[in-house]
Order: sequence, then structure tokens, then C-alpha cells
Amino acid sequence: MMAEEPSRSSVFADSHERDDFSADRIRWLITLRWVAMAGVLAATGLVLAGYFPGVAWPVLLVVVVVGCLYNTLLSRRAPGPGTGKRAAVSQALVDLVMLTVVLWAAGGISSPFIGFYVFHLALIGILGGPGATLVATGAALAGAGFLAVADWIPALQIGVWDPEPPWDTIGNVAAFVTTVVAVAYVVLHAVRELRDRERALATARDQAELEYQVISNTLDELEAGLEVVSPDGRIEWRNRLADELAPGLGEQGAWECPVAARGCEIQPAGLCPVWRARDEGEEGRCRFAVGDRSYEMMSFPLASRGDDPPRIMNLYVDRTQILLAERRLLHAERLASLGRVAQGVAHELNTPLATIRTLAADMREAIRSLGGDEALQSDLAESAALIRDETGRLGRITHALLTGGTLPRLRLNSSARLLPIVERARSLVFAGVREGGAELDIGDSVADLSVAADPDRLLQVLVNLLQNAVDANREAGGRTVWLSALRRGSAVEIVVDDEGVGIHPDIEARVFEPFATTKPPGEGTGLGLYASYMLVQTMGGELTIENRDQGGASARVRLPAGSQTLAKEPGVHHRAP
Repeated sequence: MMAEEPSRSSVFADSHERDDFSADRIRWLITLRWVAMAGVLAATGLVLAGYFPGVAWPVLLVVVVVGCLYNTLLSRRAPGPGTGKRAAVSQALVDLVMLTVVLWAAGGISSPFIGFYVFHLALIGILGGPGATLVATGAALAGAGFLAVADWIPALQIGVWDPEPPWDTIGNVAAFVTTVVAVAYVVLHAVRELRDRERALATARDQAELEYQVISNTLDELEAGLEVVSPDGRIEWRNRLADELAPGLGEQGAWECPVAARGCEIQPAGLCPVWRARDEGEEGRCRFAVGDRSYEMMSFPLASRGDDPPRIMNLYVDRTQILLAERRLLHAERLASLGRVAQGVAHELNTPLATIRTLAADMREAIRSLGGDEALQSDLAESAALIRDETGRLGRITHALLTGGTLPRLRLNSSARLLPIVERARSLVFAGVREGGAELDIGDSVADLSVAADPDRLLQVLVNLLQNAVDANREAGGRTVWLSALRRGSAVEIVVDDEGVGIHPDIEARVFEPFATTKPPGEGTGLGLYASYMLVQTMGGELTIENRDQGGASARVRLPAGSQTLAKEPGVHHRAP
């Protein structure tokens, strides 16, 4: 039988394909047996012709009949003549027994065909390997021993080898030639099969290398890591990303759980995901951070044989974008909820705001009519005007919220002087903190600058920044807040400095995100800087915040310069230390 060129299916054959391969070998043995029976039948004819008178031809004939019947039964068996290595070796042993019977009838140990034992040993060695070869060697020695005993004991002899010349020479030559040809045929068959297996192994190796490259490149493109860990914790395989993400090996080269090394959050809690997959056969996972990226390790048990513990496959997946999307969705939900609440609050505020505005106007007129101390009247009139103006601003904001918008339409078609807006922001923020000693130091150049910005929106931004500065000073024991401004090309830069503790590292990277705050619950919503950032961007400017070298934080608002700006770069008087 000639083996076909190996294919991918034969290289990665399953048990059914291996059984078919063994069945092919048994069919090959059946074919060889037919050839052997034909040879024994020809020898029987020569014996009947009188060329080999001492050979017991009836025994040879019985062997031929039995062999042919056995072959016929094997060929007709459904679904096939048996499978497996053991079945093929047993068939070869049957042939060895029939050879012993043929040699017994042909003169026993004296027969020149005794060398056919070598053919059967080679045949069984190919079929069964080292173990079967030892069994066949024992069987061949036992058969030869029996023939030797039969040669010594006349009662056991059923035939002798005593042909007449020249048939004795012809028989010896025929025995030698057929033995050499038979052994050579088996050896050639073995060589071909070995070469087929080498080609199959090379094909499998190339296929495995190709699959490795495909898997490795695919995982690299997907930014995923993959590794296989043995039950005792040895790394059997891992790709580049897994090598970067997985923690270092332990003292004995064993895999270590990333719980301690990476601060991994285990889901479900308790046992390390890898050992959970090994000991309980259940999936486990954990999340950890590497730099500014977030990764998830998922552990899965692989199939194992019998009761052996399984190997574990660890898959490392980048979850950064998913977490960012979840965070954005959460922020969107919070903002949507806040919007609904704001609309409800705006609806409820409209009536009292209108009342306050009306009463403030009446109070201002009453103060004027009462007379008295002019300084006191001026102070009270200013306060009443401020109440009227602020309630008007609040009314515009609530009206915008009720109509589905977020802010009133910005007024950017004209310039606004900076100093009145700053003074108004100071009166709103610092009027309530006079007793605490907080003070605002305003730079001289503020009076000479104008910005192309909506006054109400810029006021809201400055109020938020000044209030944050006052709160930061209160926390750190500071006293002064500095506000300065200067002209930089076509822009005006407004700077607010404080003496606080600076920006907390936990929110430094997301200081302008909504709800980002380090204040205790009830003292801050985390929306002030977010709203200020959005307002400044809407007005075509930039807002940045950074820590000062002297301590505290520095907020910088950069807006387009107004047409009435008089100060020139770097005309600024900044009294911050």
C-alpha cells in the first residue's frame, strides 16, 4: 500500500481518520496474504509434480484453503476488517503462525525458507513499533524452536526437505531471492511511509507557523494579549502584548497572578481567575490599569485529558475606550437628569424672581424719597440696583431653560469693558466674605481692556473662578485672590491666582469634566468649571487651570480683544507674590 500525499486533514487527523489509516494497513496485510497464498499454492503444485517429494503437500493445501477463507471473511466484514494498531499486529502474528505451519510441512528447520521469519519481523515492527517487535521476536523464536524440536523428534515430523538435484539448488536460490525481495519490499514501504510522515510533519509545522503568525498578527492588530499557562504555572506560549501586560515571573519561573502586581480587581471576588479556571473549571476575569490604559484579563480553562487539570488561556483586552464610553454615557445621563431638574427649578423660580425684582425697584424709589445720609442712600441704592440686575439675569437664564435651551443667546457683536464686569463679580463673591478677611487684588491694566464677549456669560465665568479661589484659600488658610489681565496680540488673557492647595492629582486630568470635584458631598457639584469651560469656548476663547510654583492654582481665560482695548502688551500690573 502506498501512502498518499499528506494533506491538512490528514495532518490534523481525528480518531476516526486514524482508525481509517489502521484499516488501510489491515487491507494491505490481506493483499500480502493473497500473494503468500498464491506462492504456497504454486509450491503445492511443484510438490505434486514430484520436484519436492518430502514436503507434506496436504498440509500446504490446508494452509492455502484456511488462508483464503480467512481473507475472504476479513474482506467482507462490515464496516471493515477491524481498526487500530493492535488489530494490524494480530493479523501479522496470524501470518507468522501460518508460516510456521508451512515450514513444518516443508522440512522444518532445514527448509531454506526459514528466512521468511525476518520478513515477518520487519512487517510487525513497521505496524506495531518496538513493543510489537519484541512480541514478534519471541513468537518467531518460539516457532523456530518448535521446528528444531520437530527435527530432533521423528514422531513430530510431517515433512522433510530432500529435493532431487538440481531442484535443491533451485529451491535454495528461490528461498533466498524471495526472502530478499520480500524484506526489500517491506523496507521500501517503511521508507516511503517515513518520508510521507516527514512531509506531513513539515506541512504541519508550516501550517502551525502560519496559524501562529495569523493569530499573533490578528491579536496585535486588535491590541489583545493571549497566553497559555500550564496547570503548574509555567508559561507555554504568549504573544507580544501579553508579554508586556502580564506581570513578571516568580522566583521559580512560575506565572504570578496580577492581583498584587497590577492591583487587579477580581470578578468574582476571591480566588485568582487563573486558578479558578484551573481548579473549578469556571471563567474568571480581573481589571487592572497600565499607565492611562485600562485592561481586562479573562481566564478560560482549556480541554484536558481525563481527570488531569486543564491548561489555562488568558486573554488581555484593552477596555479603555469602553470605560470612557461608559463614563460619557454616565455623564450624559447625569446632565439629562440635571436638565430636567433645572427646568423644574426654573419654573418655580420665575414668580419669586419677578417679585424680588419689583420689590427692589420699589425699595430704590423709597430710599430716594426718604432722604437722609447721602452715603447710606448711595450704598442702599447700589445694593437695590444690584438686586434688580441680578434677578433680571436670573430671569433670562430661567427663561432659556424653560424654552429647552441651556443658555441665553450670546451677545458677541460688540465689545464689553472688562473692569465693570470684574467689579460686579467682586461685589457678588466678596460681599459675603468680608468678615473672613478675604480680599481681591485687581491689576491696574484691567481698567484699560475690553473683550469681545457676552457680559453676562463672562460675569458667570469670573464668579465661578473667584468663588473657587475663595474656597481654595479658605481650605489652605490663604487670604488674597489676584485678578490681572494683559493684551497678547489679538487676545486678552485674564488670570485668577489663589493661595490654596492647588489642583488635586485625582482630578487634574479631568478638571473640566462635569461632576469632577474633591469637595465633600453637599458643598460642590463639580459643574462650575465645566460650565465656565463651555461658556469660554462658546465665546471663542480658551480656559486653562494649572498649579502655581508658589502654591495654589492659576486659572487663565483667553478671549478675543475688544475694539475699545487701550492697554498694550505687556501692560499689566500683577501684584501676586
